[in-house]
Amino acid sequence: MTIPNTIDKNDSRTKFIELFRLYENTLNGQKDYVGHAIQKSAIQRLSDDVDFPNRKNEDWKYTSVAEVLEQQYRQPKLVDITAADIKPFLFEGLDAYLLVFVNGKYNKDFSSKDELSKKIKVQDISSGLQEDELTKTTVSEYLSKWATKERNPFIVLNTAFAQDGIFIDVPNGVVLDRPVHILNIAFTKDETTVISPQKIIVVGENSELTVIETYHHLNNPQQTYLTNTVTQVVLKRNAIVNHFKIQNEGESAFFINNTEVEQMRDSTYSSYVVDLGAKLVRNNLSSILKDSSTNTNFYGIYVGMDKQHIDNQTFVDHAYPNCNSNELYKGILTDNAKGVFNGKIMVRPDAQQTNAFQKNHSLVLSKGASMNSKPQLEIFADDVKCSHGATIGQLNEDALYYMRSRGLSKKEAISVLKQAFLTEITELIKIEPVREKVEQMLLDKFKQLSETTNELLN
Repeated sequence: MTIPNTIDKNDSRTKFIELFRLYENTLNGQKDYVGHAIQKSAIQRLSDDVDFPNRKNEDWKYTSVAEVLEQQYRQPKLVDITAADIKPFLFEGLDAYLLVFVNGKYNKDFSSKDELSKKIKVQDISSGLQEDELTKTTVSEYLSKWATKERNPFIVLNTAFAQDGIFIDVPNGVVLDRPVHILNIAFTKDETTVISPQKIIVVGENSELTVIETYHHLNNPQQTYLTNTVTQVVLKRNAIVNHFKIQNEGESAFFINNTEVEQMRDSTYSSYVVDLGAKLVRNNLSSILKDSSTNTNFYGIYVGMDKQHIDNQTFVDHAYPNCNSNELYKGILTDNAKGVFNGKIMVRPDAQQTNAFQKNHSLVLSKGASMNSKPQLEIFADDVKCSHGATIGQLNEDALYYMRSRGLSKKEAISVLKQAFLTEITELIKIEPVREKVEQMLLDKFKQLSETTNELLN
C-alpha cells in the first residue's frame, strides 16, 4: 500500500496508515483471508476518502479530537492477567456468561464461551470469516459496509485495526437464561495504544438477550491510550435486547464508542449508558426503526470532573408507524469538566402515530464546568406525540438546607443530593447486582469530586 501524495506527512491519517503497515508485517500467512481484505479496504478508504472531523463539522462543534489524533499510537500487545485482576470488575452476586477481552483481544482463560456456545452462537470474527458460512455471510455484510461506505472515520479505523472481534447470534425463540457480560480491560504497559473492540450481535425472532459491556483499565491512571469501539445490534421481529454499557477507563484515556442498532417489527431495545472515566468520551448511539410497532429506550448517566469531556450523540429514526421511543440522559459536571448532549429524533412522513419523548438534565456545580445541550425533533408526520427538553442547573439550595438541618455535613448533603439526582435512571436498572455496582461506582466517583463543587453554593 502506498500513501497518496495528496496526504501530508503530518496528516493524522498517515500515522494510522503507517501503523497498519507495521501490523501487516506481523501477519505472515494470514494476509490472504477475507477479513484482512476488508481491513485493507478500510485503511485505503481512510487514506483516499474519509477524514477525521474538526469543529467545523456541526456534529463535532463542541468536541475537538485534535489531542486524540496527535498521539503516536501502537498496536496492543499480548499481556497476561490473573483472576485477581478481573475480580474488581465483576458484578457480585450476578450469574452471567463472561467474555473477557484484554486490549481488544479475546481471553479464553477467564471466559465462559464454551458454556455459552451450548445456548447460542458465539464466534470470534476472524476465525468465523475463515471457517463458518453463517458468520462469513452475516458479518461480512457489516464489515464490508463499514470499510467501503461508512462516513464515520472512527468506524472505518476500527474496521481496519480490530483483530479479535466477537459475533453473537441468538437463534429464533431463545430467551437466554443469564446475561452476557463482555468485560473489556485496557492494559497497555506504558505504551500509547489504540484498542479496537468490535462486536456484532444478532438477536432472532421472539428471542431475548441481556448484554452488559463494561470498560475498565489496569494501567497507570496517567497512561494515554485510545479505546475505539464499534457495536452493531440487530433485533429481528419481536426480539428484546437490554444493553448496558458501563465505562470507567483511565483518567488519561480517550474513549470513542459507536453503537448502531437495527430494529425489526415489534422489537424492543433498551440502552443504559454509564460514563464515569476517560479524559475524552464520545458516544454515538443510533437506532434505525425498520418496521412498525417497535420500542426504543435510551437512558444515560454521565459524571465529569477535572478536565473530563463527555459527549453523547443519539439518533432515533422513526420511518414506520406505531413506534415508541423514550430517552432520558442525566449528568453531573464539576471542576473544568465539559458535557455535550445532542439528541436527534427524526419522524418521517409515513411514521404516523409515533410517540417520541426526549429529555436531558444536567447539574453544573462549578464555574469552570459547562454543558451544551441540543435536543432535536424533526417531524414530517401530523398524527404524532413528541416532546423534548433540556435543563442545566445547580443543586437545590432548599434541599441542601433541609438535608443539613437533619444533621448532615455540607459535603454529605451534597453527595446525597447528587445520588438522588441520578436515581431516576439507576432505578430503571432492574438487575440488582448491576444497579448496586453502578451505585457504588457513582459513590466512589463522588468521593473524588473536588471541593470546587461548593463554589456556586457558598
